Amino acid sequence: MLGLKENVIIGKLIPAGTGLARYRNIRVEPTEEAKAAVYAAYDEYDFTPFDQQGSGEAVRLDEVEIPR
Repeated sequence: MLGLKENVIIGKLIPAGTGLARYRNIRVEPTEEAKAAVYAAYDEYDFTPFDQQGSGEAVRLDEVEIPR
């Protein structure tokens, strides 16, 4: 069954996600330009998840009731 979809569609094998052995362990690394774009978009001081503002008060963990 290896390559059945590719053979039916175009008549030859192509790497289209069927798990061909030579394509299983390929490691793709981002370029320096891609890394720079991601790091530039990250605000290291924005720690509020999903834009929610908390009260800023600490809660003692021994005071929190955790259902079991």
